[in-house]
Amino acid sequence: MRSTGPQGRKERKVSQAADNDAIGPVVLINLFTVKPGRMDEFIELQKRNLDRSPGNVPGWRGSRLHRSTDGRTAVMMSMFDTIADHKRVHETGRIAEHIQKIRPLIERAEPTYYEVVHEVIGP
Repeated sequence: MRSTGPQGRKERKVSQAADNDAIGPVVLINLFTVKPGRMDEFIELQKRNLDRSPGNVPGWRGSRLHRSTDGRTAVMMSMFDTIADHKRVHETGRIAEHIQKIRPLIERAEPTYYEVVHEVIGP
């Protein structure tokens, strides 16, 4: 749901389902600490996996992949209709296979769910 906030800015409101599964959307932000010298390979694997996702992942709204300017970390922000939609992705063989490919490239992954509480969209 979008509403106009102060000065004509658009604001997105997020509701909560009874089971505390955020809807409207939920964002998974995953901070990856990548092993030295492995960033390019990590980025390519992530891009290849993301490029196969449209139309194949129910409830997935899209993702953005970012690389830090120092080359040590990457952040993926993925938007889903619900947390349950994201969790369902992890029940598939495809994501298990992908995780096995990226695991040797990273030191750690730090995923956290976020709700969109405010968004300003430029002209």
